[in-house]
Amino acid sequence: MPIFKYLVLNKSNIPQYIEIEQPVNEEPLVEHPLTGEPIERVLYAPTITLNHSSIREKKTLSADHLKKHGFSVFQKNKNSKDYTQTLGGNPNINPSNG
Repeated sequence: MPIFKYLVLNKSNIPQYIEIEQPVNEEPLVEHPLTGEPIERVLYAPTITLNHSSIREKKTLSADHLKKHGFSVFQKNKNSKDYTQTLGGNPNINPSNG
């Protein structure tokens, strides 16, 4: 599935982007899955992670590597539109909002 980039539409002077893996035929999201802030999809060439990726790509995207470099991973719940954080942490996100 491709990973799409979204711009968080807040009043911050520093642009904040999030990346979300979602099917191509799914409607673009309009609000941040955790904070509820408005977001819009940024047009650019989407990336696709395939099962037959090279060993280096698989290592780079491994949970241990992502955690070591401070990334967070969110997975969409199959029965709802909510996301669950499966790796990492973000001090700017209030857990009660997710």
